[in-house]
Amino acid sequence: MNSKIPWSLPEGVDEILPAKALQVENFRRELLDLYIGSGYEYIIPPLLEFKKNLGGKAHEEIIDHAFSFRDDLSSEEVSIRPDISEQAARIDAYRIKSKDSVRLCYAGDVLKSKASPINRSRSTIQVGAEIFGDASIEAEIESISLMLESLKILGLKDITLSLGLSKVTSLVIEKLTSLGLDETKLNKALARKSKSDLLDMTKGLEQNYVDLIINLSTLYGDEEIIEEAKLKLALILPQIENQLGHLKTIVESLKKDKAVNLHIDLAETLGFKYHTGIVFAAYADKAGHALAKGGRYDGLSYSNNQSRPAVGFDLDLLAVTNLIYKE
Repeated sequence: MNSKIPWSLPEGVDEILPAKALQVENFRRELLDLYIGSGYEYIIPPLLEFKKNLGGKAHEEIIDHAFSFRDDLSSEEVSIRPDISEQAARIDAYRIKSKDSVRLCYAGDVLKSKASPINRSRSTIQVGAEIFGDASIEAEIESISLMLESLKILGLKDITLSLGLSKVTSLVIEKLTSLGLDETKLNKALARKSKSDLLDMTKGLEQNYVDLIINLSTLYGDEEIIEEAKLKLALILPQIENQLGHLKTIVESLKKDKAVNLHIDLAETLGFKYHTGIVFAAYADKAGHALAKGGRYDGLSYSNNQSRPAVGFDLDLLAVTNLIYKE
C-alpha cells in the first residue's frame, strides 16, 4: 500500500529548488544594488490589498488579473497583487506625497489569475524601478537605459529593444471600437499582425478606417518606420505627430548603444493598458517573449490633486533566470 499523499501544484505555478533558488536571490540582490546605487529608494509594498483600492485609475484592468476573495477579518473583498508598479504609484502619491521627482524600486512576488499565453506562468518575482514626478524625455531615456543595464549585469547578450507609442495604438482602437468593433479581438489581431483577421473584422467599414488598422499592423522595423507612419497614419497624424517626433529623439539617443538592437513597433500591445506614452520592451534571442517591459503612465495616481507623471519598467526575474541558469 502506497502511504504517500499525492500532491501537485496548480497550473502556472512552480517551486524553485536550492541551487536555482540561490541564483534567483543573487540576481535579485544584484538588481536592487544597481537601482539603489542609481538613486532609487527601496520599498516593500503589501502582497494583499483591498480589492476596491487595487490599481487606482487602472482598477478595472488590474483587478481583471487578480485573485480576489472575501477576508473574514476585515469583512471586505481583498486581492493578491498581480502587479507592483501601480502599488509604487500609490505609495508615491499617498504616502510620500512629494512635489519633487521620486525614484522607487522594488522586488516581490506577484500572482495573476490568468496565465501568460507564452510561458504559461501565473506567479513570478517582479523586479522594477519607477520615476514619479518627472515628465521629461530624459526620465524616459534613463528608465529605458536602466532596464537594459539590468539585463546586461545578469549576463544577457544580444538584447533587442522594442519601442512603441501607446497613444498611437489607443487612438486607432478607439476609432474602430466607436464603429462597433470588439476591442479585445482587435488587440489580439494587432498583436499577431494578422492582416486576414483585421480585414475580416473590418468588412463593411469605410476604406480609410480599414487602411488605418491595416497600415498600423505593418508599422514595425527600424527607425525609418517613424517617417513611414506619417504617411500611413495620415488620418490621425495631427494627434500623433508630436509623439512621433518624441520617439525619434529617444531613438537618436539610444542608438548610441551598439550592444542593443533597436526595433520600432507602433502596434505594440504588451502589458497593461494604463500606459499613456512611450512603451518599451527588451527581448533576447533565446526567448520569444519580453523579459522586461515598461513605459510612461502619467495620471495613474494623483498627488495634491495634480496628475502625477510617471515612467518605469519591471522584469520577470524567474523568466530571466530560466533563460540564464544552467542545471
